[in-house]
Amino acid sequence: MDYIKDVFSRMNLRQIRGFLLFGTDDFDEQAQPYSDKLKKSSDPIFKRLESIYPDGAERDEATGEMSDALAATEYVYMELGMKAGARLLYQLLLTDDKPSGPPSDK
Repeated sequence: MDYIKDVFSRMNLRQIRGFLLFGTDDFDEQAQPYSDKLKKSSDPIFKRLESIYPDGAERDEATGEMSDALAATEYVYMELGMKAGARLLYQLLLTDDKPSGPPSDK
């Protein structure tokens, strides 16, 4: 039964995410804590905003608008992720060994 252990050892959330989002494997991404990934991705845009808007009030307004846009994106993708997870769970629990396809409305 070592093949089962091998299958579980190859499971990687980042690769599954990359495949579902882009149809590719995500082998190159280094595993890093979420907080580090968020900081590394957000620092450049905040530095850019500081260079464009040296005035604190203008920069705060631009940052607020950017945050609103990112929050809306976050809400949408969180809901889509929850729906995708629910669909996968449905398939795992209720359609085992049946042809795959979207859940019916019945």
